[in-house]
Amino acid sequence: MTSAEEAFPSALDCWTAEDWHDYRRRVEDGEGSVSAMEAITRRRTRETKAGTGEQR
Repeated sequence: MTSAEEAFPSALDCWTAEDWHDYRRRVEDGEGSVSAMEAITRRRTRETKAGTGEQR
């Protein structure tokens, strides 16, 4: 396993009820589960960076 693969499951522990609701909605709408997880993770990363003022 790569470090990213090892970190991924633990990242789900930080998901909020809203994140899980968004995930279920996306999957019910036909989006693949991995794609939905990646999209939510990207959104959370963007929100975290925006909240800290970090820029790329």
